Amino acid sequence: MTIYPLNPNEDPFEILKRDMREADSRVKPWQSEIRPGEYFVRRSGLGFNIYGEIVPDEEPRENHLRHYRFCRGYSIACMEGELGDIHVSTIEALLTKEEFEGAKQRGWRP
Repeated sequence: MTIYPLNPNEDPFEILKRDMREADSRVKPWQSEIRPGEYFVRRSGLGFNIYGEIVPDEEPRENHLRHYRFCRGYSIACMEGELGDIHVSTIEALLTKEEFEGAKQRGWRP
């Protein structure tokens, strides 16, 4: 995640569009195929892992959001899990259900 100071001469929506295009350019073929029911791990910007499950999304995705997935994410900072979207380029690896359950048993530690 990058935090930008607001520049009054720059449109924040243009910054968002630029960042989304840049993130889309990093998507690997296996990441674009991630579907509901799959489990994943990624690193947070704070040095701990985030584990998650891609969950079905009732809302149809517009083309510019095609690389976002609805998920429930867990970590040592959010043990109960929280719903949200994740850009697939930030997913580092897919996990089996057994690997995901193992992380849960360890309190979301590696």
